[in-house]
Amino acid sequence: MLDPNNLDFKQLGFHAGLEVHHQLKSKRKLFCNCPPILEEDPENMDYSFYRYFRPVLGEMGDFDPGMLVEFEKGYKVIYYANEKNTCTYDMDETPPFFPDMEMMEKGFELAAYFDCSAFAEEVVVNRKQYLDGSITTGFQRTFICARDGWVPVYGKKVRITNVHIEEDAARRVNWEDTSNRTVYYNLDRLGVPLTEIITEYTDVDTPEELLETAKQIGRVLRISKIGRRGIGAARQDVNISITGGDRVEIKGVQDLDKFDILCRYEVVRQHALIEIKDEMLKRGLKKDDFEHTYVDVSHLFESEEKVFATIFPKMKGLFGLEVQPNKDFGLEIFEKSMLITGIARKNQFHSDESEPTALRHNSDHPSKLAINQETYSKICSVLNPKENDAFIVVLGPEKKALHAMKKVVERIKMALDGVPQETRRFLTNGNSEFLRVIHGKDRIYPDTDTPPIVISLDRIKEITKNIGKKPWDVFDEIHTKYGFDQHQVDFLIRDEKLEKFVEYTEQLLLDANLSYKLLISLPREKKRKNIYLTDEVIDKLAESVSKKIISKGQIKFALDYILENPNVSEEQFKEKFSSHEITDEKLLSIIQSNVEKYDISKIQEYKEYQESIISKITGDVLKELNYRFDGKILVEKIRNTIFSKEDD
Repeated sequence: MLDPNNLDFKQLGFHAGLEVHHQLKSKRKLFCNCPPILEEDPENMDYSFYRYFRPVLGEMGDFDPGMLVEFEKGYKVIYYANEKNTCTYDMDETPPFFPDMEMMEKGFELAAYFDCSAFAEEVVVNRKQYLDGSITTGFQRTFICARDGWVPVYGKKVRITNVHIEEDAARRVNWEDTSNRTVYYNLDRLGVPLTEIITEYTDVDTPEELLETAKQIGRVLRISKIGRRGIGAARQDVNISITGGDRVEIKGVQDLDKFDILCRYEVVRQHALIEIKDEMLKRGLKKDDFEHTYVDVSHLFESEEKVFATIFPKMKGLFGLEVQPNKDFGLEIFEKSMLITGIARKNQFHSDESEPTALRHNSDHPSKLAINQETYSKICSVLNPKENDAFIVVLGPEKKALHAMKKVVERIKMALDGVPQETRRFLTNGNSEFLRVIHGKDRIYPDTDTPPIVISLDRIKEITKNIGKKPWDVFDEIHTKYGFDQHQVDFLIRDEKLEKFVEYTEQLLLDANLSYKLLISLPREKKRKNIYLTDEVIDKLAESVSKKIISKGQIKFALDYILENPNVSEEQFKEKFSSHEITDEKLLSIIQSNVEKYDISKIQEYKEYQESIISKITGDVLKELNYRFDGKILVEKIRNTIFSKEDD
């Protein structure tokens, strides 16, 4: 296995693309009038119902392979619903309402931010099949608004192939053990308007470029104020391939910080699968060598369930090869049979696991089969494998165990093709596991319930003419003018404070760094202490500094005063903090009275305490002056007063 921490991505032919899903701000769901409100209390449900799903033929008369795999899983899907955010459309009991035209227009706005050159003049709603239970209809309604856009990434353009608007899926709230084959969903999120933004995966050559592409798309969704905020509002699917491999879609990546480890571990996996394919070909293996011949070895085990074994010729040593950190090729094979049939990993065993160095010994899936050397020898006596052969054993109910064996054989045959096109689930340790066969074109067909919607070019121009500045243009402007880095500009965009920043710097004539402190640093600092500052409070501070009612040094204390006295009038605030003229005589008198509280001779004797005492005196004087004096200047005056007394 390659070292995931030492990869040459360009030499390996790495490419990656994104499918960014982001909920949109809306007043209603996309195809019904229910409010897009999530239920915080999972116990607060009004009713439930269940469904089973089956695939349907696509527009060209074929079944989508991914849908057939979902059907094989045989899930029973139970839905929970609340009347305040769910209706009969969400239950698939009535046809869709007319789509939310405001959300359709938001799709065109987004496309304009991405400089899309091809807008849809006739919006056609399509059905995209989902049989995992996340959508009650068995399909998601979706439509394309525009194509052929781009975002700048490190000096080049990464293409945006499609900008979609579609309905979000239901929230999975529980998933019982795979053997139970039952999943549970909450319908509150179902139908919430969502945009899907797809990038051209051949344009990205490194994980760093992939991360920056995701950030650029996120900045557009923030700066346009179209995207909804909050946990779960954004999700990314990542498509990855290397030379000799194939496109693999990894779903459910919410944390951008995981992009690097995700890319590294997937590159390692694909490279390992390519090497395994080459070794299988080197050993002269063909797909016909792997037969669906399952031997009943139940009599060798103390179990009420069936145990089957199958020989895989010339495969010895290959099942135990590491394909991702702490994951061997055997687990890669078992993932598919596990998910489709419900036979757990602990009930599946490959012969390479009998080796003392097998990864299984350090795995999170301890074997239930407990195949010791004696049992291993007995299995070999029944199967009679040749020296270079391997075998796999599966335990479970007869029908499921046979089904699992069938999936195992199918997956090993696919190994001769190298990397299979799959949709995989991202795991917290950076690895991924099989989810389903990647979907094809047969999954999508036109929605017969919604007529095509004509949008004229004039209307599109009207919708898109007043879009704001693009985030990369904003960065260039602020960086050039104020020297801010991308991290600082991102905070202004993320917290939706750009307009306020411009107002503070250009209308209130505040220093850019002070404006940033008021808008970003100060609210975040207080938030860590569970104190949430409103826009009104920040505006009052900014206006007070602009009018010279308070100085920059008084901001902290003025804020504390506002929080303690939320209804304070401007006159009271001005009286408290206004910088009345302080004569030198008065200032000197206040300083001297505070200095005389200390023994000057001892300050001279213990020099290490001088700075701390000066700091204490400065604080006392500032408090007496209501902080109406520059602290740095005051420190020097106090220092001069102390040492002039010593000279006396």
